[in-house]
Amino acid sequence: MSIASLLLAATTALPVQDGTGSVWGVVRSRNSNAPLAFATVEIVGSSIAPVQAQTNGSGIYYLRNIPPGRRLIRVTHIDHASEEMEIVVLAGRTHPVSFDLQLRPVRLRPVRARATPLMTELRDTTRARPSDLGNATVRALEATPGVAELGLADAAREVPGHEPIDPSDVLFVRGGSADLKLVLLNGAPVFAPFHIGGLIHPVDADLFRSATLYLGGAPARYNGGLSYVMDLETRSGRPQGIHGNAAVDMLSARGFVEGPVTSRGTAVVGARGVHGRGTEPFFADPFPYAYGDALGRMDLDLGTGRVLSVTGFWNRESVRLDSVSRPGEQAAWGNTAGSARLRSIIGKSDAMFTLAAGQFGARLPVGSSRRLMTGGVSRQIRGSADFGRSIGGSRINYGASFDRVDFDQRVWIEQTVDSTLYRAGTSGNMAGVYVDAATNPLERLQVRAGLRADVFTLDGGVAWSPRLAATLLLTDRVSMTIAGGRYRQYVRTTEEALALITTPHSAQGETQHLTVASSTHLTLALDQDLGENIRLSLEGFYKSFEGLPSTGGLTAEASGVDLWVRRNRGALVGWFGYSLAWVWSDEEYADRPVHLFDGRQLMTAGLSGPVIGKGKFELRVSYGAGLPFAAIPEPETNTPVIGVGLADVPAFSMVRDPSPSLPEAPDQPYIRIDAQVARTWHGDWRGMAFEFTPYVKVLNALNRRDGIFYYHERAAGSDARALAGLPLLPVVGIDWRF
Repeated sequence: MSIASLLLAATTALPVQDGTGSVWGVVRSRNSNAPLAFATVEIVGSSIAPVQAQTNGSGIYYLRNIPPGRRLIRVTHIDHASEEMEIVVLAGRTHPVSFDLQLRPVRLRPVRARATPLMTELRDTTRARPSDLGNATVRALEATPGVAELGLADAAREVPGHEPIDPSDVLFVRGGSADLKLVLLNGAPVFAPFHIGGLIHPVDADLFRSATLYLGGAPARYNGGLSYVMDLETRSGRPQGIHGNAAVDMLSARGFVEGPVTSRGTAVVGARGVHGRGTEPFFADPFPYAYGDALGRMDLDLGTGRVLSVTGFWNRESVRLDSVSRPGEQAAWGNTAGSARLRSIIGKSDAMFTLAAGQFGARLPVGSSRRLMTGGVSRQIRGSADFGRSIGGSRINYGASFDRVDFDQRVWIEQTVDSTLYRAGTSGNMAGVYVDAATNPLERLQVRAGLRADVFTLDGGVAWSPRLAATLLLTDRVSMTIAGGRYRQYVRTTEEALALITTPHSAQGETQHLTVASSTHLTLALDQDLGENIRLSLEGFYKSFEGLPSTGGLTAEASGVDLWVRRNRGALVGWFGYSLAWVWSDEEYADRPVHLFDGRQLMTAGLSGPVIGKGKFELRVSYGAGLPFAAIPEPETNTPVIGVGLADVPAFSMVRDPSPSLPEAPDQPYIRIDAQVARTWHGDWRGMAFEFTPYVKVLNALNRRDGIFYYHERAAGSDARALAGLPLLPVVGIDWRF
């Protein structure tokens, strides 16, 4: 029996009154094949009592208690042409009748409106479209495991070894030696929010409301983010009943549930994981990769314009480095973050108070015997008070914040008690105030100017960070924005030892030093509505960096361009994103100038639309080249000092003679092509609408996928090989939504 027959049998089993019949079905748009919510379906005729219903979010309607006989059904929707159909209703029967309505836009006279953003929005349950999170996807491809950012390479170098450096004893990690971005999730700092395995989507779009990316010109309330600032916001749970989703396939599983928890509160909780249980026929060894995350949010309406929101986030990623690794010897990293935010109205001002914390931890085996383990933890606590009010036609935002950052790293012998060989740590505080104002001096011009003042306890003095942005509406469809600003944050130096500390078994370590690095951004952006639901965004940037972590206080410059095209509505929906950047620096090394230059490019694209009747296909492509790598060597007394830049920071290396040279890092680009075909059936069981979607997808369609870690074989001249590579992988699964 087909799935459609099962759904029909389930609906015909619904009870109806004796002597009457029922009609149910799905109302869709003929242009996009998308379900139409809030369409009115009614039985037309004056000889019977009014019978009427509205479609739900899945386009499903249900008409009950219809007298038998020949009846006329009419469907209307505000921006679609009405349709009518005559059917014969039988007593005691449920008849399936679906409609496809032709799009008919409603012509309205132009209306000019001026809006003022409010921070006290009680609930926003609208989820973001996947393409709206596309900029986050592009930047997610730059994400790194974090092992280099936490200084694990430095920790490994401090442990004496007894073997010379061999190419096979060096592990290359895609990433860099400094974390120069600021990522906030509902106000909580998240060190590495995206997984880098690429086997599932970077974020679960069902749980997110927005992802705002600032390559430059971020408002003054953001402190830090030398390279870029990303502000992720989840959505609140829907108060109208319980809703949810569950999906499982050969590779992964995910699900979420949302709904009211009290008469004044809602919650939404979701979790995802990569298990690889169904991939065993494709691997000779155990599945090498694992990932899991969980995200939850609860909103409580306290009355009188006050809303309390509490968010928690956890994720963990791990890779088996060889077939004989035990679970405790895997490379693993992950985040734990949480925030509590109180929105309120104080006088004529909107207010938001935030208390948040985030922790990132990583561990990595080093050495050919896989006996030594390096680990690091980064912690950050944030507290802030943000206010905003409208004065005439202008908007004023102001507030204050406090941050504390802690770093800790150590090296120990696995499976041994009290075996710490090396340990180092550092911490620092920062407090700041800001003011930001936005106004419209001309009808088509908006100007936003801000100033931030921060005090870093380890640096002293007041650091001023001005921000400025101007947006000009060139036409009704085209806007241009120019923005600039100064940014500062703590960074961990990699070479300075200030003191020795005592650890178990007389292990030695060092207290590392934090310094304040800064950057200056200038961006020019163009946003255009091309019609046919297509938008084009183009942004060019120039950035200069000072005080980056290196022995010489590295200064660097960067420039590049980001292109983004997307279509969110219609039969075909898709996006294309491309990022190209160059970084360069001049340094003095061995009494001679050295010019360093590096470039990288990232591309992502996606396309989805109807196929084979009411089926749907999705195609995703990702490409990257020129991404930097960090080297984690076998612990050795005279191991070279390695520093590799992240995103907009140049890659460079310095060698302490007479130690041998490290093998070259991999330079090949990576490409990912994934495809999926799915078919959705709609149903209604005891008044509860649901969707059932089986799907088939192919990961790694070109039998090539980006590796997280690379190594060299002992054979001389061999190229770096990826550890834990994935073969061509077909995946079959089901998705159920209610």
